[in-house]
Parts: sequence; structure tokens; C-alpha cells
Amino acid sequence: MHGVLEIVDARAPISSRNPMLNQIIGEKPRLILLNKADLADNAKLLQWLKYFESNKIKALPLSAKTRTNVDRLKGEITGFMKKKASQSRTERPKALIVGIPNCGKSTLINALARQKKANVADKPGVTRDMALYKVGQIDLYDSPGTLWPNLEDQLAAARLAALGAIKDEIYIVSEAFSLVYPFLSQHYAGQLKERYHIDCSEDGLTFAAAVALKLGRNDDAEAGALAIFKDLRAGKLGKIVLELPE
Repeated sequence: MHGVLEIVDARAPISSRNPMLNQIIGEKPRLILLNKADLADNAKLLQWLKYFESNKIKALPLSAKTRTNVDRLKGEITGFMKKKASQSRTERPKALIVGIPNCGKSTLINALARQKKANVADKPGVTRDMALYKVGQIDLYDSPGTLWPNLEDQLAAARLAALGAIKDEIYIVSEAFSLVYPFLSQHYAGQLKERYHIDCSEDGLTFAAAVALKLGRNDDAEAGALAIFKDLRAGKLGKIVLELPE
């Protein structure tokens, strides 16, 4: 491999990075792609771009679904990997695409190829095996999305759950929502009120129960939290991020 394309979710750029990749990738050239940038709060996304720049990490915001910056990405890939393709002048640049589940790897491959090559679904676990895709003059190797073991940071795990990187069936949605709610209510109270016509409560469970009641689900906080997460993933809460650079 001549380089690595690490795809993260622009709404949680640190929580959606796999810290174990540093050991796996080593010194290979790496480009971080802040995918789903069309769903991210523009002002806060700019803070993240400045953060990566200050840490001398090359990062590019993009939206594979809307093709924002996709054409620019082709040039970036070719440029930073051709320097490493030294065995032969005719050798095709090879890139490994890595990222957590549901970060948009398959959608990006299809956007680069301008045709459907990889299976896409708005849920984790669709890509199951390593696959090679020839996209123009570049060979892209798509790897299954993997979460790192022992997610000890419960808040980071809750952010990933909110974004759909973890299957809803394997965690308690209301507990995850309770963890991300303080940030949402602090930064996006207006957007929550606009969507649900409810003022933010002091705690997430109360707010989720109120949303459920609005939706005709009695005051089932679990149902309300899941509805909010689905709206968040679909961009129906407006443009948001779930974390800021420290």
C-alpha cells in the first residue's frame, strides 16, 4: 500500500477515529477524510480543520453522498501516493480505505468511481470482506468497518451510537442519549425545539420521554431517544457536531 485514507464522521472527528490505526499504519502517508461534512455544523467543522492543521495532520472535509470535494480528493490521493509508488513509473497508486462502521467508505468508492461498485446501506456492518476497486488510475482496497475493542470512553461510545456506528440492538439507546444530550442541549437547543416544539429539559431522559409523547409513544424514553438518534443521523435536526477539539 502506498497510502491510507482514514474516513471519520465529520460530526465526531475524534470519537470516530480508531486509535489502534497508528500502530497498524505506521509511517505510511495518511489522509483523514471528514465525511458527511454536509451534515456537520460549519463553524465547528472549521475548528476541527484548524485542529488537524495545528497537529500537522492532513485532513479534507467531504460529502461522498453530495460529491462535495470528491473530485478534489482524486487529485489529493494521486499526489500524495505517487511519491511512494517508486517500484515502477507505471505502478498504480494503491490506497487502503479504513474507518469505523457506517462512516461512508462504500459511498465514497461509488462517488469516486461515478458508478455503483460497493454495496451501500445506512447501517453498520455492510462491508464484510476486503475488496479491491479500480477507480481510474487508483487501486482502492476497502476494508470492513471495525470498532476497536474495549471502548472504555462511554461518552465516545455514545457519540458513535448516536451516529449509527453501533447497531441499535446492542446498547440501551436512552442511556447513550443521556450522555450526548448535555452537549446537544448546550449547543443546539434551538434546533431541538424547532424539530420537536419542546424546550430542552435538565436531563436527557425527560426530554426523550417528552419527544415520545409528542410522537404518540406515551412517555417511552427509549422510543423517544431512538427517534431523536434517527433524526440526527438523517440530518433532520439540522447541521450539528457532537464534540469539539479539546
